[in-house]
Amino acid sequence: MRNQFGLWLFVVGGLVAMAEPALAGHCGTCRYPRGCVTPDQCVTPVVTSTVQYQPVIEQHQKVCYRPVYKTEYTPEQYTTYRTVRETNLTTEKYTVQRPVIEHFDTVRNYTVNRPVYETHLQEQQYTVMKPVTHTFQVAVPYCTMRPVYEQHVRDVSHTVMRPHVEEYTVAVPYCVMRPVVEQHIRTHTYVVNRPVVEHYQVPVMYTVNRPVYEQHVREIPYTTHRVVTEPYCVEVPYCVMKPVYETHTKDVPYTTWRTETQEYQVAVPYCTVRPEYTTQTYYTPVTTYRTEVDYVPQQRVSYVTEPVVTERVEKVCSGRFETVTEYVPGPVVTRAVRSPGTCVFDPCTCTSHYVPGCLTHQTVQCPGRTVCKKVWVPHEECRVVKECRMVCKPVCTTVQVPVCRKVCQTEMKTCTRTTCRLVKEQHVRYETRTHCYKVPEQHVRQVCYTTCRMVPEYHTRTVTRHRCYTVPECHVRRVCYTTCRMVPEQHCKMVTRTRCYSVPEVKTCEIPYKTCRWEKEEHVRYVTRRHCTMIPETVTRQVCYTTCRHVKEEHVRYETRCVVERVPEVCVRHVPVTTCRWVCEQKQQVIHQCRVNYVCEERVRCVPHTTCTVVPETHCRMVPHTSCQMEAYTVNYCVKRYVPVCVPACP
Repeated sequence: MRNQFGLWLFVVGGLVAMAEPALAGHCGTCRYPRGCVTPDQCVTPVVTSTVQYQPVIEQHQKVCYRPVYKTEYTPEQYTTYRTVRETNLTTEKYTVQRPVIEHFDTVRNYTVNRPVYETHLQEQQYTVMKPVTHTFQVAVPYCTMRPVYEQHVRDVSHTVMRPHVEEYTVAVPYCVMRPVVEQHIRTHTYVVNRPVVEHYQVPVMYTVNRPVYEQHVREIPYTTHRVVTEPYCVEVPYCVMKPVYETHTKDVPYTTWRTETQEYQVAVPYCTVRPEYTTQTYYTPVTTYRTEVDYVPQQRVSYVTEPVVTERVEKVCSGRFETVTEYVPGPVVTRAVRSPGTCVFDPCTCTSHYVPGCLTHQTVQCPGRTVCKKVWVPHEECRVVKECRMVCKPVCTTVQVPVCRKVCQTEMKTCTRTTCRLVKEQHVRYETRTHCYKVPEQHVRQVCYTTCRMVPEYHTRTVTRHRCYTVPECHVRRVCYTTCRMVPEQHCKMVTRTRCYSVPEVKTCEIPYKTCRWEKEEHVRYVTRRHCTMIPETVTRQVCYTTCRHVKEEHVRYETRCVVERVPEVCVRHVPVTTCRWVCEQKQQVIHQCRVNYVCEERVRCVPHTTCTVVPETHCRMVPHTSCQMEAYTVNYCVKRYVPVCVPACP
């Protein structure tokens, strides 16, 4: 706002400088026009020129800064310590006991009892129950019920409702609304604001921070540890067990068994069975059956379905859709209407500007619309409905049915059978048997055995060991680093801004609209209706049915039955019997034995010893250092501004 006020002061000062010099005593007020002398001089002067704004594009430059990064590598040395291991072998003597195994054989005598098995046949008697079957005929009476079918016919009456339809005509009056549409036109005046854009430039101050880099060096102390190894000797005592062997003899008693045998006679009784056979003759009745077929007439009833059509009258509710048109008026809207404005001349700027008229509110009826909708008109009518149902009808048929019956015939058959009877006989036989028994005998033998006992021996050996410890060392290294500080700098740039204002304009348009009014019309239509009445009728039909009664019949059948009798019989069988006796045998066995002797041996082994040494190593590495500088560059841009220009206008 302060910049705009300064710009207006600058414009007013230029206009004062271009005007003629005024009197100092009156501050220039004497330079205004004098009073009217004639009526023509009081008339408002006619403007012969117009002020228009012409766009002018100007090229401007501004300085911008961008950061530029630069990386440099600086060599830096550092020390590392590497551990070196060395392995040395030391000779060491030790004693080992080596086992020596000796093998020898020992002969051992022993007695074995060997079993001897003998098999004999022994005679046994046993009794068996032998079954004997007898067959005979038995007459069994029985009764059957034979069905007898009879056909009959009866009359069945029922009532049927027969529909009777009567038609008649009814006059139905109705009313229809017919729309009448009329065209109208109204004039509508409205105001439009035309935007006007104006550009101007304003100086803007801003601050830029420029980085300044500085190099510094600092010292960092650190400590390293060096490993020092020192050898020393240690005496290690150890013990060795030396074996001492001794031989001894001991007496071992043992017992042997001698077998003695004794023979003796035994009387064994046994029994034998001798069979005796007898032949018998008897008669057995045998019944045979013969099948005879008789044909008997029989009536069978089957059912056949037939369709029966029945008509009935039903009331059905129906209707139709009719289209009805309705007019819906438009809403009432309040609008703001501005009256026409006037142009007013400004003597200070020698320009004319538009002054809008006053704003008034008017109520406007918006155009309506026609709506068509469908209305359901119900209607009731009578319809004849046909129904078809299936009715079963009996059909009688005579069929010849075969009946089978059995006729029995009895005959006597001659049969022969043989019976066997066993006769028992007693016998005695003598058997020679052997009896074995054991006789013990005592013996003594000498057994040699060796015992071993361990005698300890104490020795001492010298072992070289190493002891490690660390020695601290102090060092100092230099580290370079960079610091950055920002230095502010003031700059100025021109910023283009835009000012926009509106210029009102009055416009007029014609709006066509339609109005609709409804005219009523009367009509009459004729509707044919039906009236249905049910009339009862009696119908008689014949129904066939069958009755059944049972007739009793007596019959006789013959059954063959069997009776089983058991007859005892004595049988003889020979059963094998096994006996066992023991026989003594002398045997020898060679036993392999071994004894272990320990022999002392002295051996030499190499024992490894590892020593550690720390070796320093120097390395070099490149350390990156990044620096940043602001680089200036020029940017071109275009600025568009409007310059007022006077254009002559036609009177």
